[in-house]
Amino acid sequence: MIDNIKKEQCTGCKMCADICPVNAIKYKCDDEGFWYPIVDYTRCIKCNNCKNVCPSLNIEKIQQKQCIKVYSAWSKSDDVRISSTSGGAFFEIALAFIKKGGVVAGSAYGDDWKSAYHMIARNEEDLNKIKGSKYFQSDTENIYQKVRDELDKGTDVLFCGTPCQNAALSMFLNNKYKNIYYMDFICRSINSPKAFAAYIDELEEKYGSKVKKVRLKDKTTGWQSLATKVEFENGEISLHDRNDDWWVKGFIYNDLYTRESCYHCQYKKLPRYVANISIGDFWGIQNKSRDDMFKGISVIIVNDDKGQRLVDQVGDRFLKREMHINDVLPGNVALLSNPVRTKKQDKFFELIKNKKFSQAVSECIEEPSTKKIIRKTKRAIRRILHIGKQIIINPQEISWHKYFYYNYMCKSVIREGSAKIIPYKNAIINIDKTAKVYVRGRNIEIGINKLKGSKTETHVRIEANAIWESNNGCGLFYNTVFELKSNAKFTSGYFTANGGSVIIAKKRIVFGENVMLGRNIIVYDSDFHKVYNSEGDCSEPKEVVIEDNVWLTSNVTVLKGVTIKSGSLITAQTLIRKDIPEKSIVSGGASGKVISNTAHWER
Repeated sequence: MIDNIKKEQCTGCKMCADICPVNAIKYKCDDEGFWYPIVDYTRCIKCNNCKNVCPSLNIEKIQQKQCIKVYSAWSKSDDVRISSTSGGAFFEIALAFIKKGGVVAGSAYGDDWKSAYHMIARNEEDLNKIKGSKYFQSDTENIYQKVRDELDKGTDVLFCGTPCQNAALSMFLNNKYKNIYYMDFICRSINSPKAFAAYIDELEEKYGSKVKKVRLKDKTTGWQSLATKVEFENGEISLHDRNDDWWVKGFIYNDLYTRESCYHCQYKKLPRYVANISIGDFWGIQNKSRDDMFKGISVIIVNDDKGQRLVDQVGDRFLKREMHINDVLPGNVALLSNPVRTKKQDKFFELIKNKKFSQAVSECIEEPSTKKIIRKTKRAIRRILHIGKQIIINPQEISWHKYFYYNYMCKSVIREGSAKIIPYKNAIINIDKTAKVYVRGRNIEIGINKLKGSKTETHVRIEANAIWESNNGCGLFYNTVFELKSNAKFTSGYFTANGGSVIIAKKRIVFGENVMLGRNIIVYDSDFHKVYNSEGDCSEPKEVVIEDNVWLTSNVTVLKGVTIKSGSLITAQTLIRKDIPEKSIVSGGASGKVISNTAHWER
């Protein structure tokens, strides 16, 4: 019977219990907290349904699809995009499906926030419960029967789950229904519910309160931070990114609590099994797109015509761009590659019997002293060689102690690839310990072009919880001021700001690619003081967006709430207080009139 299945084969889909006609199959958790089937042979009628429909034992019977299109996509609603774990594609597809009279099956947290289970969502309120990643195994017992009941009533059903859960439902339904739609996601692996419960237990003990809400991959510090946010009933909040959160460190970097079958996954293939559509995070798009990365971007892999209909019915609720599957693969190795098992997993589950979750993870990921010394030595040599190379090129201009601190010691600076912060002499930099600066693509150069002997300073101040997401570097010339107030956000492609320019964000400022600020440019998103109108209403900060290839020539002021569309040129002495269309030439001082819509300029 099915209880003889090997651990490396059993995915814990729980479909065998749903297919059993006499309810002879139950489940028992092993020492790692994963459930496996147990057969009650006093009730079993030996029909062999459990073995005959098990997807792991009958993989050859499962239909493979052919990838026909790939999209990058994100919801137009900031609320949806921020509250989702990628770009909000799942929510928008699922919401459109419900509005057309269908229902959606997906994973929701249990009442204690320590478990997850599959449920049927019938409205937007239900849909909010299944939105977001769980990163540990969802209990799917009875969901297959519930889906079949809905299908029998003629209701369209969209099922969202891991590839193995989709395969299980497909075998359960036996291709009898045309009103079923399958959606899987790019699955790295499934983690132990027991481990996650231990993680939450420790947090509840630490904060002295029950958990009120859990958000894995919270975007307070940006999409790529992989932060975990846990809210407690006493009002306390735990927020830690991938470098500090114990759950993420144990999962992403070390695979400490992965199900055994995930190391032998049969679904890491293209084309995909079963799913009409596959979704996930579009990791790797950072180097291929100038779009806003802070809020997250989804990848949508369309595997057949039914999948394309799911995308099309969303309409204009999200933005999408057609890509190629080869754009997806470099940043999403989980599409094709399994995690690798190590002895660390056995060690973790032994330690967790008597130690706190964080202690168990810490002891598992701690390197032996000799390996640690070798690794640190190699890293130090690489840094010395890199610095030496730059000294030869430009020995006198760079503030080397600031260079070393902000690139290698400051925890608020997160570098990706070879990009660095280059602080020239007389660069005054103040980054709060709770702020985040993401450095990607090209260097951030602070204080360039200063005359020899000049004492002119360049000021960069980033206050508490502010975020600068630099996607392609910048050049801040001497005598510029760049400030992000508390909780403010600044997202930028490559830009330059000449002497005397001032950029201050209190809410959010966005610069596209190839933005050029001449001398004495001012960009504000706030009045910075409380200004009341005749009704007593106080003015609020408003987002400023300057799109690609925009040139602010000299002595230009951009006020809050303005969007300057791509390709525009703003002439000297101009005040911008309203939106500017594409390729506009704007002049006229305080009036800021568009005098042409055929602007063309080069750096």
